[in-house]
Parts: sequence; C-alpha cells; structure tokens
Amino acid sequence: MELCDAHCHYQFAEVPYAAVEQARADGVGQAMINGSAPSDWADVAALGRRDPRNRVSFGLHPWDVPTAPAGWEAQLRAILVAHPAAGVGEMGLDRWVKDFDPVAQEQAFRSQLAMAVELDRALTIHCVKAIGPLTDILRAAELPRRGFLLHSWNGPVELVAELAKLGAYFSFSAHHLIPRKADLRVQFAAAIPRERILVETDAPALCPAPEFRLRELAPDAAGIEQNHPSNLVRNNAELARTMGVTPEASAALTSANFARLFGA
Repeated sequence: MELCDAHCHYQFAEVPYAAVEQARADGVGQAMINGSAPSDWADVAALGRRDPRNRVSFGLHPWDVPTAPAGWEAQLRAILVAHPAAGVGEMGLDRWVKDFDPVAQEQAFRSQLAMAVELDRALTIHCVKAIGPLTDILRAAELPRRGFLLHSWNGPVELVAELAKLGAYFSFSAHHLIPRKADLRVQFAAAIPRERILVETDAPALCPAPEFRLRELAPDAAGIEQNHPSNLVRNNAELARTMGVTPEASAALTSANFARLFGA
C-alpha cells in the first residue's frame, strides 16, 4: 500500500529530511510540497530535485501577502515555467489571520488563479473564514482545467456539490479528527464525491492528537507540537473508517485522485 500526501511543507525547518525518509519507509510515496512565499520556493525546488516523489507547488500564501516583495508575480511565473509539472499554491483567502487585508489577498488570489489557468496547472487553495468570498470568485472566474484542491476542507456541506462541479477536490486531514469537527468528517462519508477525495498531513502543521499519531516530531522552539509526515498513514486509516472501506482501498482511491489532479 502506497499513499500520496496531497498537501505538506517538507521545506520547513521543523521537518528534518530523516522524517521524510521515515515516511517513505512507512508507505508515503508522492507528496505535494507547497511553497508559501518567494523565500521558500528555492527550498521546495531543491526537494523536487532530490527525489521525484517530492512533487512541487509554488504560491503565495495569504499570510505572506503583506510581506511579499515587489515583482513576486514575475518570480512566480518564472519558477512555474522552469518547473512544467509544478502546481500553483499554496494560495488562497484567510479572514482569520490578524490584520488581514481582503483587497490585497483577493488581488494575489486572482493573479495566481490566472497563472494556473494560463499554464494549465493544478491549484491548491487555503481558505479560512472566507468561504463566501472564495466561492464568489470561483463562480465568476475561469478555472484551471485540471481542477483545484481545497486543502483540509472546512466548508459547509451545502456547497460541496457546486464546488465539485466547478472542479474542486477536498482533502481529509487531522483537522477532521477533532471531535467538534465531526460534521466535516461526515461529509467525507456521504456528501463529497469519492473521485474528489484526497488525504493530506499539512506537515509540520495540523499535528493530530496523540492517539492518531504514527510517529512523533520534536516540538518547535516555541513548544508547539509538529506533525510527522508518517502520520499520513493514520489519517488514511481514519479516512477509510469514515468511508467504510479498507485502508488499502482508501489509499488506492486517493492515489488515483492525486494523479488525476496533479498528474502522474
């Protein structure tokens, strides 16, 4: 059984490469590593050169919009052209982060969306407390032919069918293992089309509760727990339980969906 991680950040210092190698030994194959700002795009590209299972994506995260350097769009275009199989993202909208600028976030979103369409790339979208503005943009804009990932899906069930029709994929993460998020977990059992389900870690973010961990990473300098890439194995097992299938069937399903969205 081999798994595909639809969204992670192996470039972050909190993920030593030994943890990536351990994840590979535990059954994690391809992993989509998302750059979040020009400052980490070179590190993401280096991981892609190190191992072809390290799939790469480059974007400007909404948290990084305020500090983006002048000309970041040209830098993004250049690195995407240099990496023809790369995705666009992580990008998106976030109305939770402190002192957010909705106008600047939307401008950055639309710029990256246009690049994904023009260059025929899959898009990875971060959305927190902004599902209304996001859906309004998606309803009116030209969208990537390949589709787009709503990573660690956190929206209402009423929007699932419409978003899927627009090309959305929805990834299951440790976020859905929190008891108060049971309604989201139910969506993966009944509402989200099976051909649009992926599984992710967001490592080193979204560290699951201890009972859902396969491996441990050391906390960061602030004492915050970090998510080991191998915990994808447990996320997949919980997704399988949610869907009422075996872990092997969930792995096969999500791997096929990963290939359809991001390319083989």
